[in-house]
Amino acid sequence: MSKVNIIVLALVSLMLGNTLASGQSGKPLAGMKESAAASAERTIGLEQIAQAFHDASRITYLRLYCTPDNNSHFQTVTGKLRETNFAPPAAPLYIGNNFPASTAFFGGFDAGWGAHDLESRLYHPTPAVQLLIILAGDFSITATDGETRRFHPGDVLRLEDTAPYKGHITVVGDKTGFTMFVR
Repeated sequence: MSKVNIIVLALVSLMLGNTLASGQSGKPLAGMKESAAASAERTIGLEQIAQAFHDASRITYLRLYCTPDNNSHFQTVTGKLRETNFAPPAAPLYIGNNFPASTAFFGGFDAGWGAHDLESRLYHPTPAVQLLIILAGDFSITATDGETRRFHPGDVLRLEDTAPYKGHITVVGDKTGFTMFVR
């Protein structure tokens, strides 16, 4: 399956489904007690997800959420998908329950965008709960708990750190970056 097909399948699955297997309370999943330093700069991509599960009925992605102490944190979320006759006469595929989305748009970022924010520790909240899909370039996102994750083309992140929370810091790598936002 090509990377574009995986991205499209993930988008359809995420837009239509949010039945989570665990972690719905906003708390980290069991086993996620490692230190921020030990988990810093990990990457989770759709290819890793496919290799890890080998199961089309489950999708894994990251979310950036906030806790009552006003800090943001990353969490790996796994959602169950169910076999659905989605586009007959094509073969059935796996999707989840409805996930409301009303708009999708592209974002373009200059190389190095956000580097000054990182130097100044200037956090910003996401303007709305949304999915961020990396299309081109490399991005680093730092949560207020100090954990940094790197994102590459094909990676998906659900941003939930809206105001009044502190938010996160995004830095674009040394090449222009492009994303898709889905709200």
